[in-house]
Amino acid sequence: MLSSSSMNRDIVNKRIEILTLWVTWIVRLLTGAVFIYSGFVKAVDPWGTLYKFIEYFDAWHLNLPVNLLLVAVFALCIYEFVIGVFLVSGAFRRSTPLFALLFMCVMLPLTLWIAMANPVEDCGCFGDALILTNWQTFWKNIILTLLLVWLLRFNTRLQCLIRPSIQWIALITSSAYIVCLAMIGYYYQPLIDFRPYPDGAKLIDDGVTEDDESEYLFIYRKDGVDHSFTIEDTLPDEADGWEFIERRRTDPSKVIISKHHNSASTFRIWSEDGNEDVTDEVIDNEGDYLLLLMPDLDNVSISTTWKINALYRWTENNDISMMAVVAATPQGIERWYDLALPEYPIYTAEDTEIKMLARGNPAVAFIRDGKVEWKSTLRALPNDDFASDKVNISPDELKRDDKTALRNITWLYIAVMAAIICLSYMTHIPKYFQLYRRRSSSDESTH
Repeated sequence: MLSSSSMNRDIVNKRIEILTLWVTWIVRLLTGAVFIYSGFVKAVDPWGTLYKFIEYFDAWHLNLPVNLLLVAVFALCIYEFVIGVFLVSGAFRRSTPLFALLFMCVMLPLTLWIAMANPVEDCGCFGDALILTNWQTFWKNIILTLLLVWLLRFNTRLQCLIRPSIQWIALITSSAYIVCLAMIGYYYQPLIDFRPYPDGAKLIDDGVTEDDESEYLFIYRKDGVDHSFTIEDTLPDEADGWEFIERRRTDPSKVIISKHHNSASTFRIWSEDGNEDVTDEVIDNEGDYLLLLMPDLDNVSISTTWKINALYRWTENNDISMMAVVAATPQGIERWYDLALPEYPIYTAEDTEIKMLARGNPAVAFIRDGKVEWKSTLRALPNDDFASDKVNISPDELKRDDKTALRNITWLYIAVMAAIICLSYMTHIPKYFQLYRRRSSSDESTH
């Protein structure tokens, strides 16, 4: 017979084993949810992720092709989302925590450097959906790394929800789902708008006054040296050899604060030379406006000019006021005049604010009575609707139902994943029947 001490030891070991399993389940679900959320919000807004990539490489003084960075954006979205799905479902129980931990081995020193050097305002790990400070991001990664170390040790003790023989189907399904979201977000607009100007939001806040101009610095260059001026200073005359370079906020964090409050009060439109706030003069809270948004005018293809000019003729036929809002130097705007021969007025704004209003270069935003009705990249607008004067499409017909599209795609993905899980458990049914028969036969033999 077993001694009481050995029995107590077995009971304690059993309880520790049960506690370990429960903790491992919680850790697996928690880390998986973080990876799923991170990959999802990046894929929903691939333009925002691309902008963040460009910020990083600019900080490192590297100029990589945009197409290469876009491939990296899609790869990152797929990697994070699939890792998260596999952690939650238990697929590839040995390799998934290892691949996640290898990912954190890259992100942990990177976020430590970002927290210490502060080359960007936020790391962008959760896009515009959840803004964390650089130090918050670093400590979040510390916790994730510790949780993944736990999973590396204990994850194989838990069952997987998907049979190993069909886990490749979950890989393809999850990758296809996230690529679909990213393609829609890149070609049209993000299916979920986490920025300050979603559809239905007011573009210009009535409470914003010209005093907000004090938030800006005007950068001028002379003899190769940059000088900063505020609106209260006397701005230098370009006739004296001064060259206007850019206008930026004195405190960039105010843009981030506006994201939390979902306020549109930060969007301001400036004169062509960038010296005067003309928002109240060019946009009214009544009437229809179409804003042609170009956050990087120098990289707008000249081949788009014919469609832009056709778009302008369409706005004239529909009593819509069209204007271009660009981020560019006066020299860049002058080149655009020479190449595109625009008949529409051109104004300027900060590239960051243009990107927050709509994704794409160029992009368009339709404003009705001061509120954002819809947004789109220029390429997503159907050519035939503007190329012919015989076509008379209303602006309301160009609005897309993003919520329905996201809901349908997501439910289709959930249905497929549920079918995969059900298929995995169907293989256990014969085993349950065999076990039931054995027990039944055993009971009969005892009688």
